[in-house]
Amino acid sequence: MILQVACAPAKERVAEIQLSGGRALVFEHARDVPMEFWARGFSNTPKDFQYYELIEQTMGSAFEYRYLAVFDRTNRSVALQPLVLTTQDLAVSASEAIVRFVTKLRTVWPRLWRSRMALAGCLVGEGETGAIEPVEVAIPLVAESLEKYARSQGIFLVGFKDFPTKMRSAFSCLSRWGYARIAGFPPLTLELNFASFDEYMAMQLSRATRKNLRRKFRAADDASPPLALEVWTDAEQIIDEIYPLYLAVAQTSAIRFEVFTREYFLEAGRCAPGKF
Repeated sequence: MILQVACAPAKERVAEIQLSGGRALVFEHARDVPMEFWARGFSNTPKDFQYYELIEQTMGSAFEYRYLAVFDRTNRSVALQPLVLTTQDLAVSASEAIVRFVTKLRTVWPRLWRSRMALAGCLVGEGETGAIEPVEVAIPLVAESLEKYARSQGIFLVGFKDFPTKMRSAFSCLSRWGYARIAGFPPLTLELNFASFDEYMAMQLSRATRKNLRRKFRAADDASPPLALEVWTDAEQIIDEIYPLYLAVAQTSAIRFEVFTREYFLEAGRCAPGKF
């Protein structure tokens, strides 16, 4: 399939990158990308156009976003690769002594040990290539377009962020171009193959734990006011309750992850109730 992008409004200038086996167009916003790319490259994931637009609108303070629409030499669409651009603190994983030393030096040289970085993937969670052609065809062209775009912006640290192990074979070609694979955090899957909660307790929990839980359940039954479970898809009315709780948990983690903004919680429920 050949996608026509010449119909984009004149005010939206689209940068073009020439590749050894095709070309790539660089879009600044998710909404600027022809919808055919989103429909074909992200049809099997909830992290589609709607998700990336949400992230753009609510998680923009420390991050920029770009989208590489990649074509082969016959102008056939190959992939849509979202990018995350940010400034990485290279001292973040150093010892406390080094961090203190670097902090002092930064009073004179604010950008010391900081580097602009371009990551192919998603800000939060597993990355997607948005491949339209087979990933073995897409990855080399995506990698070339990523490196050429980064170089044009003065960015020298690039990578593919949090791609699942099932794609390792397709990504093996990157090692020939100087990429190194670093293990990320494994996904957590919990199988709940039980007919009821009582069956779960009987099969998985010790007698002492079951006794302790039942005691807590009885105390919960007598709570005043009574405990109630409510499912909300719009956080507007309770944002002042839930967001401080979220921050309290996020900020106690020894490992720093991206912290969702207050606006993300508000807009996620409005634009796609129950989806994100």
